[in-house]
Amino acid sequence: MRLQFLTSVLFLASTLLTACETMTASQRVAVSAGEKWALLPIQNLSKTPLAGSRAKALVETHLRAKGVRNVEVYEAAPDQSLMALLDEAGQINAAKQWAKDNGFIYAVTGVVQEWQYKNGLDNEPSVGLSLKFINVQNDEVMWVASASRTGWGYNNLSNVASKTIAEIMAEVRFQGPRPGRVSAQPMIAASPPPIQPATQAAINAQPLPASTMTSPADEPPVAAALPDPTSTAPAEVEKQLSPYENNLRESTNR
Repeated sequence: MRLQFLTSVLFLASTLLTACETMTASQRVAVSAGEKWALLPIQNLSKTPLAGSRAKALVETHLRAKGVRNVEVYEAAPDQSLMALLDEAGQINAAKQWAKDNGFIYAVTGVVQEWQYKNGLDNEPSVGLSLKFINVQNDEVMWVASASRTGWGYNNLSNVASKTIAEIMAEVRFQGPRPGRVSAQPMIAASPPPIQPATQAAINAQPLPASTMTSPADEPPVAAALPDPTSTAPAEVEKQLSPYENNLRESTNR
């Protein structure tokens, strides 16, 4: 009974997890991470203001994480009219022309369909968007994918959107070295050259340093040899005795 209950719970949990995420993508492609990339505007069709700009910032982060170093974000001219700024389709066309004129190879654009917290007690975050990879040189759509994801009540929109973009980009194979990667092989220090044993002839042939060579004039004077007390004659010893010692000696002899 308990086993059946656990099986039912696991099946229900897996059903809920898979129901929270859907994705549709075209055939997987391989792109070069070392080429010039242009990040074009992402159109916002949701009810949340600036959702396209937020999605574009996350896409740039994931592109750099995939190894794309040379990526530039298109920024519209500030002196455009309000009608031109609200025309997102026209902005994307102008951005494509800008990328072509500046020699970019790849461009990324997309559309945000949903970016909001659902109404209810949990206020679950929900994100739906699509991304499109374009070959700028011939205007070919290389790859396109759409995905939607709903998080739990303790999640936020940025976290759910980042996971959705990561899952979309997982369908694209980025070729080329990634920045900041360290080789797994340990670095081997260069061994010092072997020390050859010096021969006696080579040692004798080497001149002595100037600090160790002294001249006879620089040698310290040799102190005069002191007289040996044992070699002193008896008469001289008697002369060196005091009168008191001489009297003591004479009385002893008597």
